[in-house]
Amino acid sequence: MDGIMEIVSCNAYDIKFIADTDLMYNPALGTGQIQIKDIHYVDLTNRSTWEFCTLLDKKYLKSSRRDFGQWLILAKRWEWVKGYD
Repeated sequence: MDGIMEIVSCNAYDIKFIADTDLMYNPALGTGQIQIKDIHYVDLTNRSTWEFCTLLDKKYLKSSRRDFGQWLILAKRWEWVKGYD
């Protein structure tokens, strides 16, 4: 079967600017994986790269029910942080 598809619209977002209410950490996806609730309806928030990284860390800690020490072990293993001994 041959078919032709026509793209009628598209949206592109910088993940750093997607609102924190639209980003979720889903443990079922695997370690370090984030999910966007509904890509068709997202709100944007202006934030720095540092603020975005901090947001991701907080979401991971809250959703995975891990403490900072457990996070640091994973961060060292997967090289999320550098030079932290």
